[in-house]
Order: sequence, then structure tokens, then C-alpha cells
Amino acid sequence: MVRKKLKLLLIQLQLILLLLHQLILLLLIQLLLTLLLLNNFSQSHRKKSFVREGLFLCPQMNKNRKISSFLDHFPPKVAEYCFNLWDELKFEFVVSKKRDSKLGDFKFTSNKGFQITVNHNLNPFAFLVTYLHEVAHLITYQRHKNQVNPHGQEWKDAFKELFEPILDPELLPQELVPVLQAYLINPVATSNGFTPLVEALKVYDQNQEPAILLFNLPEGEIFQLKNLQLKKGKLRRTRYICQEVQTGKLYLVAKNAQVQPIDA
Repeated sequence: MVRKKLKLLLIQLQLILLLLHQLILLLLIQLLLTLLLLNNFSQSHRKKSFVREGLFLCPQMNKNRKISSFLDHFPPKVAEYCFNLWDELKFEFVVSKKRDSKLGDFKFTSNKGFQITVNHNLNPFAFLVTYLHEVAHLITYQRHKNQVNPHGQEWKDAFKELFEPILDPELLPQELVPVLQAYLINPVATSNGFTPLVEALKVYDQNQEPAILLFNLPEGEIFQLKNLQLKKGKLRRTRYICQEVQTGKLYLVAKNAQVQPIDA
């Protein structure tokens, strides 16, 4: 009789433990769902705050000074987002002089750490695209070191992740957002390689000499590029074979290069 009671008691204890285990599991699931909802709300709220906060005042005075420098180069509504990337990722950020060979770059050295540079002469939206392009290189390096291609899928994924919070017509010009979305489907190594983005960004250039994209110039036309006068020739993949008028030398010029036509 005692054995039966003990056995029954043991079964009851096992049932209670099973119920407690299920209850704890349910509580953990509810906690996880709550955290996910809070995270989504936080991201959404943060994105909208870029619009509401205007000049993005920060609690520390030194941050205010850094924010001011970011406002000098970035579109105002996303300057705080770009500043926070710099503040969180801890890299040296250099606004460089104009370089004809590149718009920006990323490098890492063991003694100096991470450094990102962007050309000072870019308009705010081109500056933003170049900045996030280079920050994506930094994130890719942190995740994979040198084990992946510089502009491989890992970089493309990081680039898309960085742009996602600000692809909003409240933060960027309405006509620019769909162009950026199309570009980010499969971003190429340089924004100059995607013609719709080149044309969309060119709209925001100020005080520039009249220029057109080379592919819009008729074949055989003469144009100015830097200090060269060139004659447009045939297209070879993504570049035109162009001949220097004075010397006859041949040059390969990107089809999206901005050039100044020369009247004959």
C-alpha cells in the first residue's frame, strides 16, 4: 500500500515538473517575442527621429562639434546616422582632397587601425553613398578579414544593411530612393558603374561646369576630360576607346564619365 502511494506521488511530481518545464518554455518564448518587437519598434522609432530631431543635439559638447562637421558633408536628415556609425565602429574618418582615381577608400593597418576617406568635392548624396560603401568594407573586414572578395556577396550584404534604415522618402529625396533601391539589388564596385544612380546623383551637383555622361555623346564627337581633348570611339564592354586629338594616343574611358563637349 505504501509503495503504491509513493509511486503515485512520484508520478504526480513528474507531472508537476513537466508542467513547470512547459511553463518556463512558454515564458521564454514570450520574452523573446517581446524583445524582438521592442527591437523593431526601436529601429522604426530611431529612423523617424532623424526627421523630428533636426540638428540632432547630443548630450556631450564634444559630440555636438563632431555632429557639426558631419552636417557639413552629409544630407542633414541622415547626418546623425552616419555620425553614429563612426562613433560605434571607431575608425579614422578623413575628408580628402579631390582624387580623380577614386571617390573614397578604406584601409586597415595594424598600427593605425581602420581608416576611411571620402573626397570633399562630392555633393551630400554622393558623399553619403561613398561613405556607406567604405563603411561596408570595414564591416566586411571585421566579419571575414581578407578571406572574401572586396566587392563580393558579403560586402554587398553589408552595404544593403547599412542603407536599409535610411531608405525612406522622409530622409532622402523621394526621387532618389527608388534609384538607390534598384542599385542595391546588386551593387557594383563603384557607384559610377550604375548609370541611373550616376544621373540621379548628378542632379545635386552645384557650381559644376556643364557636363554630360560620355555614353550620351555621339560617336566621333570631341570632348574635354581633365586636361585632354579626346574623340569618342567604339564601346568596349563598359569603356569607350577614345583618341587624343593632339597626339593620336588611345585611351579607355568609362561610359559614365562626366565630360565637357567641345564645339567643333
